Amino acid sequence: MKFKSLIVLLALSLVLFAGCGSSDNGDGNTDGGNDSVTAASLVEDAAVLEASIGTEGKWIVCTLNDVTTENELVIEGDFYNKDDATSNLYRKLALYAQDADHKVTERYTLTAPKLTVKSPNTKIQGGTFVGDVYVESEGFTVTDATIDGDVYFASVELANTFAVQNGGKVTGKVVVDGVDVATTASLLIDDTAFIDAISADGTWIICALNNISTKEELVLEGEFHNKDDAAQDLYRKIALYSQDADHNVTARYTLTAPSLTIKSPNAKIQGGTFVGDVYVETENFKLTDAKIEGNLYFASEEIMATFVNEKESTISGETAVKTK
Repeated sequence: MKFKSLIVLLALSLVLFAGCGSSDNGDGNTDGGNDSVTAASLVEDAAVLEASIGTEGKWIVCTLNDVTTENELVIEGDFYNKDDATSNLYRKLALYAQDADHKVTERYTLTAPKLTVKSPNTKIQGGTFVGDVYVESEGFTVTDATIDGDVYFASVELANTFAVQNGGKVTGKVVVDGVDVATTASLLIDDTAFIDAISADGTWIICALNNISTKEELVLEGEFHNKDDAAQDLYRKIALYSQDADHNVTARYTLTAPSLTIKSPNAKIQGGTFVGDVYVETENFKLTDAKIEGNLYFASEEIMATFVNEKESTISGETAVKTK
């Protein structure tokens, strides 16, 4: 009877593991074909989880239920996708199970006072982490998951490699190098923060962390200087993308609104897609490696003459002189 029970338990573990993270997740990372019980940690309790996310752990750590600990957690060590040293550095904490068709069947919650991320390109996927996250390495990603707490980045460079994908979210503050970005509005997750950021009281650079949609007509206004340095030129940037430490684009986002009016001088939209019509009322508007799915209108011929379209940017509608 014990032998039969062992077989049943092993079979159940294999099914749960297959559900945890095998196959393409639709976000550019294929976690699966080569997964095996020896290639991952299947976690049921806090002690195993703490060991699994350490330097002697596994590249993928899969929870099989909710896990709670009073200890501060640290994900550390360099690991490769599917343990393939020819692949990219990659670490995954999978807080979910899925069926044979890769549909999520269960979502789990990991609760701890603090989680420090030191492994490059770490991803939390599929469930919820309750606690604060401290990011000390590049490429941190939240995919179809929730951080129920604050996220702290050790530097702006690390924050610029952060990506929120497939409905992921952060319920608390996002703090970069000690500064709450809710006050600088430079890293944005929702439409309310975006509207504040593009206002005259906003910031010189506005960086989306996911797709943003609003029914409001947007206005980019106010005079700002590059990097907030008054000695530099006037400059405003809407960055609809994330990038890694080498400035390679890792994700592109879509901003959707009925219209966007550009009033800030030397403004740029870069890296993603704006869905709606753009009205430009000031000089030197630039579109860089980006798309406008709509029309692009300029208030005068003189303003249109200063427009710069670079890096194969596209406009699906007409480009013309027209006032709003």
